[in-house]
Amino acid sequence: MSSNKKKSEQLGMSHGTASNRLRKAIMFALVKEAGLDVCFQCGEQIKDIGNLSIEHKIPWLDSKDPAGLFFDLNNIAFSHLKCNIGAGRKQEYLKPIPEHGTRARYIHHKDGCRCDKCRKANAEYIRNRRNKAVSANG
Repeated sequence: MSSNKKKSEQLGMSHGTASNRLRKAIMFALVKEAGLDVCFQCGEQIKDIGNLSIEHKIPWLDSKDPAGLFFDLNNIAFSHLKCNIGAGRKQEYLKPIPEHGTRARYIHHKDGCRCDKCRKANAEYIRNRRNKAVSANG
């Protein structure tokens, strides 16, 4: 029996599929641990590994430097899969950089900020959204 066939039998799926699922599980655990599990598009928490997607803040396709933007880790964010797929390719990144201490600066496409003031502004925004949702439902 070949090594790949044996691995696939024992895993119940191809070794490549299993390896990709493991990589995504590791990435999701690290994203949560780092506090980066907030959707770049909607600002809500990404709670489920099946909803996690990698997003390029500035679209790389047809840009002046596609490979550069594709591999630039500063151009990477995480989103819900449906938010990423549904997002229109807006030119948000061309707008001026918002002030520190605002959620807009925290999630800004190119220069997202994680200073204490911006993190607090984002946390407050998320708290307010949750409170509004709870009061609307209850």
